[in-house]
Amino acid sequence: MTINKSKPAIHLLLLTAFLVMPFLHAIAQEEPEVPRVWNVKIEGNETFEGLVLRNIISNESPSPFKRFVFWKKPGMLLNENDVRRDVVRIERFYQRRGFDDVEVRYRIEDLSKEWRKKVVFEVAENQPIRIKNVQFKIDASPRDSIIIYDDQKIASIRQRLPYRQGRRYETVNQAEVVGNLESALKNMGYPYAQTEIQAKVDSISKSANITLKSIPGPRARFDSVIVDGANNLPRKYIARETGIQKHELFSEKQLREAQREVFNHHMLRFAIISIPDQPQDSLINIKVRVRESPLRSIQLSFGVGNLTRIENFWDDFYKLFRGQVSWTHRNVRNRGERFTISGNASAIEQRLGVDYLIPYLFNTKTSLISSPFISHQLEPSYEILRSGIINSFVYQYSPNFTGTVSYEFTLNDETTRSSQESLPDSIQSYNVSSFNLNAFYSKGLTRGQTGWSFQPSWEISGLFSESTFSFQEVGLDARKFTPLTNNIVFAKRINFAGIYYAKQDSLPSDIRVYNGGTNSVRGWNRQEMGPKRPFFDEDGAFLRYVPVGGRATFSFNTELRFQLNQLIKGFGMATFLDGGQVWRNFTDIGTTSIQFGVGGGLRYQSPIGPVRVDVAYKVNPSDTDLQIYQGQNYGSPWDRWGIHFSIGQAF
Repeated sequence: MTINKSKPAIHLLLLTAFLVMPFLHAIAQEEPEVPRVWNVKIEGNETFEGLVLRNIISNESPSPFKRFVFWKKPGMLLNENDVRRDVVRIERFYQRRGFDDVEVRYRIEDLSKEWRKKVVFEVAENQPIRIKNVQFKIDASPRDSIIIYDDQKIASIRQRLPYRQGRRYETVNQAEVVGNLESALKNMGYPYAQTEIQAKVDSISKSANITLKSIPGPRARFDSVIVDGANNLPRKYIARETGIQKHELFSEKQLREAQREVFNHHMLRFAIISIPDQPQDSLINIKVRVRESPLRSIQLSFGVGNLTRIENFWDDFYKLFRGQVSWTHRNVRNRGERFTISGNASAIEQRLGVDYLIPYLFNTKTSLISSPFISHQLEPSYEILRSGIINSFVYQYSPNFTGTVSYEFTLNDETTRSSQESLPDSIQSYNVSSFNLNAFYSKGLTRGQTGWSFQPSWEISGLFSESTFSFQEVGLDARKFTPLTNNIVFAKRINFAGIYYAKQDSLPSDIRVYNGGTNSVRGWNRQEMGPKRPFFDEDGAFLRYVPVGGRATFSFNTELRFQLNQLIKGFGMATFLDGGQVWRNFTDIGTTSIQFGVGGGLRYQSPIGPVRVDVAYKVNPSDTDLQIYQGQNYGSPWDRWGIHFSIGQAF
């Protein structure tokens, strides 16, 4: 009986052993701990920061975030061969910067856990080589030597060169020195200029005597412009587009400018300018190779808008979509002029327009665009039918600076919705005749990743009393993009617009300024920030507030953009803080506080541009934003939110 009673216990013991043994066996068979790089330190470096040196080596410490990852061991696998290669990298870095006797050693230390290793690089910089003397020699005729020695730009470049008395002799700077001198000589008319550096180094005294020898060659002037690849556009117009004048003194800067001008021509999809093989004498020919765009093309595009106008999703679903079609004919009159007719339609706006471009008006930097159009636009508080023409004179002074002067004349029929649906809408017909002056300046601007831009504007309407309304408006848009890391960009923008003068006390709705929407303060939908008026149904019951705009508006945007290509190629995220306000009059600026919206969004870099979804929350909405009328709330919790879906960055 006793034996029989113990059988369940024996069975339980055997079952436990059966389950546990594979686990114990796995532990017994587990591979030993693999050493990983947990910390990298550089000692003895006095001239260069540790951050600079760590950027040139392959071994690196795991980030603070990865150190907290508990499901796997972070850090690079320790490989002493890679460490030795890093020693060589550090030595070469120092040697190219004047430290010919640098010595680098390494040691590997154990940390709190056996698999965590600390790699320490010990740097003994020793004495660098210093420049004792610098000579500048010109191997040319006496006449050319005088021209070069007396040139202020050459003198300025020599003063700024990294090779100067008392400085370290860094071989890494040779390409910069040669490039600067040769470029300066080529801009003076010497297309075949060459420069060589002769260095006598005394490793005992740690000194170097430097000779910069330039051979300018013959000074030349432009002769013929040879065009290759043109089939439809006459070669004389392509040669004209270079801006190069025959017998003009050669300039490398002028050659680069000609390359840009030709490449920017709408009819050419490929263009490159080069100097063909030819005898080195006082005349030089230029060759332009081009590939033309199709003479005629049609473009169809389809997009999705935001959720601003959707009240009932299923009934208003069509309001999300928008489309555009355009047809272009290039080389009108066989002179490289362009004719485009385009139409676009959405629930908010329908437009049919024509653009006629004359790319060369007075010179390569000037162009004229004439744009007649007719449009119908539906806004929250008004509807407008416009027809007219805009003539724009564009002057592109440089790749960074463009100025535009345009004249606009439009006939407008504006229907302002009455405060009650039972009352008839008010219709106002007027014309607008205005001059617009715009400037755009940028520096280092690359697709919203780095750089900044500055864009002021000034509009004067009714200057000669030919407009129904006389007013003057100024505006400013400034943007700056700062890369914080390789994958994070801090984007900032400020925007201001104000009608500081108006002859009439009341201006039509379409002339007033507004704020809020996909590309401004994203907590608010399109034009919904600022002053509003109540809108009632036929029985006098409150329905909602509609914006009325004002004469001054200000907004700012700050955005952190994160690229997450490690997860999904082209995928990104953003967090943002926006703020702004609209004031009824220019003198009321500051009487109503700035309102803020905060939120985040997703980005995806698609073939047609960055697809963007943003969700924003109103931090300090007004009662009218929340649809509160006479103390009673007619709104919903969604009134605090703005949801935007669009293509393209917010700014």
